[in-house]
Amino acid sequence: MNFDLGGLEDLIVYLMKWLVEDFDVRTIDTETVAQLLTTFSPIWNPIWEAVNRYLNEWFGF
Repeated sequence: MNFDLGGLEDLIVYLMKWLVEDFDVRTIDTETVAQLLTTFSPIWNPIWEAVNRYLNEWFGF
């Protein structure tokens, strides 16, 4: 079974170009980002904990 990943590659290239050429970090609304992080922390924290545990077990990070 073959998968065509051309669309995914195009999306990654587009996002990287946007980050490099058009994104200005000074335009980020830090209050909104902080609220989003607080809102989604019950979901994100267990995922991040599992990632850290995996990296520690397999790579000693």
